[in-house]
Amino acid sequence: MIINFVGNFQTGYVGEVADQVHLAREMEGLGHTVRRVPQDIWKSYCEGAININWASQLPIKADINLITKWHHFNDGSFIDRLRIVSEAPVFYWVWDAMRGEEWHLNMVFASDLYLGNDVRSSMYPIEAKDKLYYFPFDVADGNLPWMTTPEEEKKYDVVFFGSCLEQGDRIEYLTAINKTTPVKIFAWNYKDWINLGFDAEPACYGFDFVQAVGDSRIILGFSVEPNCWGYWSNRVGKALSLQGFLLYQYAPGMELFLRDGCEYFSSIDEAREKIDHYLIAVEERNRIAKRGREIGRDRFTSEARVKDLMILIERYLKKGDKKWDF
Repeated sequence: MIINFVGNFQTGYVGEVADQVHLAREMEGLGHTVRRVPQDIWKSYCEGAININWASQLPIKADINLITKWHHFNDGSFIDRLRIVSEAPVFYWVWDAMRGEEWHLNMVFASDLYLGNDVRSSMYPIEAKDKLYYFPFDVADGNLPWMTTPEEEKKYDVVFFGSCLEQGDRIEYLTAINKTTPVKIFAWNYKDWINLGFDAEPACYGFDFVQAVGDSRIILGFSVEPNCWGYWSNRVGKALSLQGFLLYQYAPGMELFLRDGCEYFSSIDEAREKIDHYLIAVEERNRIAKRGREIGRDRFTSEARVKDLMILIERYLKKGDKKWDF
């Protein structure tokens, strides 16, 4: 297929290489032609700017278009224009739990299909029902190797990789847990965690992240919206695929996707009990982590997700006038 992919193909504002980079790589690995369209260039072009250097970076006639979330895409015109130029449907693919932002809903309604893992959220109006397709963006770079530091050489008992945000339960839960078991935190806004009394360092990515996962006995996980079916942080796949032992705040649907590749908690007390247990139960912890790696490598790498995506795209293009009931 020929695919126009509009997104960020550089490094994000927090310092991590954008997921679109390895997603596009995997699409090409399957033999597809990917036209990488930088999101800032597409916005400028749609708003009337012209630059002769953009010739190789603008959309072409294609089989399908993918456009990812960017708050500067603030109305449906960016999708409408993409559909006209390419003569192909447009899938709008998002990896965050959205909050009903008007600009986001404009993009949803303009798209042919909205791919996200927050589609069960009550914030989507009933009029959007035929646009909402559950398809997560939680992918890990499958080219990164995993490593496990010997138990006696591990540096950290309990780790959290994540931003200091007031959304969800992370601050409340981590503050309570940190009183009995110190939590090591890696985050792009790590100084905010330090101000709350935590031992925190800047976020780590790539091989530094691989090393930190290998050095950790227990990795805690929280999502910004723990009660939405099928929604969780993309750090789930990143930790599982590297054989990290993940102890995650349960969200409905996890049993179907993460299965027995991690452990779950639904309260502060349960999190503390399981931390105490798994710091001692080394063999059981390692067994679950190995199972998690199998699931992570099978379901949560960019290679796996792109294969799923290609099936979806092909079936969508072949469905004709049929209406899918989501």
